[in-house]
Amino acid sequence: MSAARQQGQSMAGFLVASMFILVPTFIALSFLAKTGDMKFRAQEASRYSAWEKTVWDDNSITKGDQELGWEVRNRVFARAESLIDSQHDKTDQENQPLDTMAYTTYGEGGGREVMLADLGESNSGVQVSTSAVAAGGILGRLNGMAADALKLQDDGYRQASVEVALLKPDSDFLPVEPLSLKTRYVLLDDAWNAGSPQMARESIRRMVPTSLLDNGVIRTVQDIVGFVFDDLDSDNFELGKVDVGVAPCQRLAPYERGNTDAPDAC
Repeated sequence: MSAARQQGQSMAGFLVASMFILVPTFIALSFLAKTGDMKFRAQEASRYSAWEKTVWDDNSITKGDQELGWEVRNRVFARAESLIDSQHDKTDQENQPLDTMAYTTYGEGGGREVMLADLGESNSGVQVSTSAVAAGGILGRLNGMAADALKLQDDGYRQASVEVALLKPDSDFLPVEPLSLKTRYVLLDDAWNAGSPQMARESIRRMVPTSLLDNGVIRTVQDIVGFVFDDLDSDNFELGKVDVGVAPCQRLAPYERGNTDAPDAC
């Protein structure tokens, strides 16, 4: 067999391998990359939905699951440069353009299609379900008693589940079933209860036993003993002291010009 004929057979074999192996592989890599991006955005959507449920105290104005579905479609799945519109983001009007990764050219319909299978004029394509989660049984009762004694919030947790159905790829390219991405996030419901550093400090001090010794009589005793043992002086040894928002001095010191609550050590 001549060398030229062998080269021709090798080229034909390469073309066959490219058609049935390499091309589907490249298509699969592209589709899987977009699927991975959608999975990440679904996780962000569940976190966003759980957080939104913790910052609304009044049940009459709280956002519903359908509104959250539109919001995550317009904020999480949209382009990074999209502007936030508090009025329209939670409705099906004036939707933000989706990110480039939310489109594929390997769907069954042909052409450039959105990967969100359920997306429509009246459907955000993102199914959001939220609920409250609370400890029950003996643990729940003990938790409630401790919260009452320490004057702490006892609202439990908020759970958000997000489901995103993806477009079925063209079976000529990828013979796989359509995927449905499901994520869940649980967040402490009272994480928004500290309205200021002072409120956070007071909440924590109730759980610090030595704060019971922080009174005028004990401080006077400390000052007397401090004449001999300087470390026990009330200015040097603060009982029940709580620092919130501790950060390096180089981060806080420049803000002293704005009369912020930077530590004295800075």
